[in-house]
Parts: sequence; structure tokens; C-alpha cells
Amino acid sequence: MDLIIFVIALSVLVLVHEFGHFFIARKTGVKVEEFGLGLPPRIIGKKFGDTIYSINLLPIGGFCKLYGEDGDGKGTDAFNHKKPWQKLLIVLGGVLMNLVLAVVIFTIVYLFTGIPKVTDQVKILNVVANSPAASVGLKEGDWVKKIGDKEIKTADELTTEVGKYKGQKIDLTINDNKLVNIEVRQNPPEGEGSMGIAISNTEMVKIPWYRLDLSIKAGFEEAYYWGKIIASGVGQMIGGLLTGNPPKDVSGPIGMYEATSAIKQNQGLLAVIHFFGIVSVNLAIVNILPFPALDGGRIIFVLYEMITRRKANQKVEIVANNLGMILLLGLILLITIGDIRRFF
Repeated sequence: MDLIIFVIALSVLVLVHEFGHFFIARKTGVKVEEFGLGLPPRIIGKKFGDTIYSINLLPIGGFCKLYGEDGDGKGTDAFNHKKPWQKLLIVLGGVLMNLVLAVVIFTIVYLFTGIPKVTDQVKILNVVANSPAASVGLKEGDWVKKIGDKEIKTADELTTEVGKYKGQKIDLTINDNKLVNIEVRQNPPEGEGSMGIAISNTEMVKIPWYRLDLSIKAGFEEAYYWGKIIASGVGQMIGGLLTGNPPKDVSGPIGMYEATSAIKQNQGLLAVIHFFGIVSVNLAIVNILPFPALDGGRIIFVLYEMITRRKANQKVEIVANNLGMILLLGLILLITIGDIRRFF
């Protein structure tokens, strides 16, 4: 079941991205030769109008083949005969649709879960079994008022203050007046934290169904939040590659499947939907990178045409995109091998 959910969710993200290209291409009068899910070889295809709609063997992407995108089109319905601004809109269509999808996903999730609201109470969201927190009776829903004599109002304050007492015991004031003496572990198990609790000073506030505007606003804010985090992470990853320090925590399709399965088991289906909202933002940002075969790589050639008023050398563009695709597929293969090694 988890695999089916993963494949459907990933397929939706890819289809929405490619539909962005498809929709704007049609609106600007460009003929779409094929709209495909997955990469060739083709398993099945059916032609409706001028377009072949296909399902392909390699389930690692999708494509929208435009007439004239290789520079050999003739007539007003060819991509290579369109104005630069029209080409730019077509290329940006996929990125924009992924961002729109992310906002829609976050909006829907918030309609069910409520909107996050920052408070001045640091609540305990989870207590790890056999941890110091569990041994002193802390439970989900408790909130930490003080550490020693210091009042705590944010999760960062709690983390910083607790970090000063590793290897020692500290007094926590829980709720209004309950006092507990708890151990702060020096070297806790990975992912558990020094006391064995998950915390947050954000709570979910339910909204009336008719206040859709609040949910949409929160959806935009969530997309912007994850956009900043992902852009920063991609920048660090590229910097690491350029300095000879390849990232070790990058996951491919198998890693994403593992994450999807774990989230579904631990947090439920809504959390899985939210996760793929984040993946949609990630897909938009990665695709805008100025790398051949990605949308960002194509944008570079379009911008060159806009600035110089001359079309880029078509052979150079084709070779660059083909080499870029080979490199991307090779990178996906290496990441997948890494996922498999971690799995076993």
C-alpha cells in the first residue's frame, strides 16, 4: 500500500510539472507532440488531436515534447519560432505549477489540521520510551515553564539552555508548578535528543471551514518557508560538490519511498500529503537550477536570445541538454545505489 501511495504521489508531482509546460505551450500556440509519464521506452501511447499521451518504462520523471524544441520546427506552431518571452513562459510553466501545487497541498492540510500559531508555551509533542523524560513521568501535552530559574518561552531557548547542562541533572518546572529533576544525556542515541523529548512552541489552531482565506495565506507562508530552507540546502550541496565535499544525506527515489512509508506509519496520511507538498517545492527549486536538461538550463539559452536578440546555436543547445541528461541520470543512479546500500 505504501508503494502505491508513493508511486501515485510522485506521478502527480511530475504530471503537474509537465502540465505546466503543456498548458502554456498550448496557450501560446505551440504544438505538443507527446505528453509522457516516465521516460522512454514507451509502454503505451494514445494520440488525441496532435498529441500522443504515453506511459513509459522508466518511472523517474516525465516529459512534454514540444514541436520545434530541437530547432527543426517550421511554422507558427513551432517552439523555435516563438518569441523569447513566450519561450520563457513555457519553460517556467512547470516550476510555477509545482509551486501552485505545493500551496494547494498545504492549504488542504491546514483545513483539516488547523493553522500553526506561535505561542509562548513550549509543549512536549513526544516522549521517547526508556529516555530520561520517560523515567521522570513527562508525557505528551506537558509544557516546560522553567529550566532552573530561567523562564522558557521558545523551543530554541529550551534547546540552548539544556545544552549547557550535558552530563548533569537539571530542574524543570512543568505546566504550572510541577518540579522534576531530569538527566541531560551527554551522548544520546541518534534522533532522541538529550532528554528524549520532541518539543514545539507552535500549536495548531482550528479554523472555520468558511475561512478558506486564512488557510490559503498559511499555505503560501508554508511554501515560502520551505522554499528558503530547500534553496539554502541546495546552495550548500552545490558548494560542497565544488569544494570536493559531496553531500552524504541526499536521497533518491528509494530514500523518498522509505521516508514516505515512515511518515505514513508514524504520523498518518495527512502528514504524507504535507511531505509531498515539500517535495513539490523541492522539485520547483531543483528544476530552476541553471543546469543543462533542467528548466533552468533552458532558461539560460532563452535569456541569451532575449539579451543578444540572436538565437543560440541549436547544435550547442542540443549537445548541452543531452550531456546534462546523461549526467542527471548518472547522478540519480549513484544516489539510488547509495539508498540501496543504506537500506541493507
